[in-house]
Amino acid sequence: MERIYSSEVQKAKVGSSVELAGWASAIKLLGKIAFVRLRDREGDVQLVTSDKKLITSLRDLTHESVIQVKGKVRKSKLKVGGNEIELQKFEILSKADPNLPIDMSGKIPTDLSKRLNWRVLDLRDTKRTAIFKLRSAINYYIREYLQQNNFIEMQTPKLVGSGAEGGATLFSLDYYGKKAYLSQSQQLYKQMLLAAGLDKVYEIGPTFRAENSHTARHLAEFTHFDFEMAFIKDENDIMKLIEDLFIYTTTKLNTHNKKELQILKLNIELPKVPFPRVTYADALKMLAKEGIKLKVGEDIGTEDEKKLGELVEKKYKTKAYFITKFPYVIKPFYIMKDGKTFSRAFDFEYNGEELASGGQREHNYEKLTSQIKGKGLKLNDFEDYLNTFKFGIPAHGGFGLGIDRLVKNLLNLDNIREAVLFPRDPERLSP
Repeated sequence: MERIYSSEVQKAKVGSSVELAGWASAIKLLGKIAFVRLRDREGDVQLVTSDKKLITSLRDLTHESVIQVKGKVRKSKLKVGGNEIELQKFEILSKADPNLPIDMSGKIPTDLSKRLNWRVLDLRDTKRTAIFKLRSAINYYIREYLQQNNFIEMQTPKLVGSGAEGGATLFSLDYYGKKAYLSQSQQLYKQMLLAAGLDKVYEIGPTFRAENSHTARHLAEFTHFDFEMAFIKDENDIMKLIEDLFIYTTTKLNTHNKKELQILKLNIELPKVPFPRVTYADALKMLAKEGIKLKVGEDIGTEDEKKLGELVEKKYKTKAYFITKFPYVIKPFYIMKDGKTFSRAFDFEYNGEELASGGQREHNYEKLTSQIKGKGLKLNDFEDYLNTFKFGIPAHGGFGLGIDRLVKNLLNLDNIREAVLFPRDPERLSP
């Protein structure tokens, strides 16, 4: 007999025989009758028996033990209705230690740090399962949209000889007696692939930033969605694609992942397109009216960014918008200048947080070398990258988006660590 999931029990014919396997999340032995709640990745179902031998064997069962059962589908006598399983055969596949380190019933709150220490147990919770099903779906829909639009998926090196964003956030390591670093961005490689003629490329993969940040939105290792496209007119082509991709992904979630969204009590509102474009200068003016005064050239910090999101939502009735026309001084060397002061860079903001940073890239060799030197970087460190621009590369642009932060904000999670299976931050290197 083929094993089925708990959710399929509700669709099964009453009286049919089924086989299930999962974890014993609740156990009640009431003399002549016994109840067990079996949980698997699709939900849970009640098992019932009045068989004396089965009840005797259930006395050895501990919470969270792995069990395999066979039984008949019958209508439940509970008020909630639905189907349950009348046990015919029962087996403990793996007995759990009865001294569970965290409360699995949800009745006693467990702080996030302890939950992460016992992440395998924590992930058995139905809500946690829903988060990672939705995360999987988000990655799938992003890939689906890009494949439908003729993009090529790439995998770039994670061991590199220099950084794309400067040396302050690089993790260094020994590489056969030479100094190497963990990649902090796919940026340089995706530009090189456009010079190779691949035209439209993307990657969803790990990225590492040695930021000593202790916030609810930063990680030392995160999943980076990086995208680059050639033959663009300007950065507006990239922003238009982000709009289309965001609407495509959220529409798919609302259509195909209703069960998981209901578990998390979520309803994702689709923002209207086009998303508002708020210039950096106008953003500073909006904040100044609220008593938050930033000098031109200063980055908009976390709390100020939250406030700006509230102001934009109040004015434009949307959580999704772009900040444009950043001063070049606060952007990386590969961003194209817009005049002497500004850049063709933008940030994509949603729910009060930056999800993506992007823009048009500088593709002129002489200007690029000048910008690298202007940022205090050494040309020798970028020799292979610069050689790319000597032999013809089209006008291009792209963005980098944090999948973890996207999941956090779409699902309205309090902490980015809840959106990651096994998060890494300045304090956490296990499990």
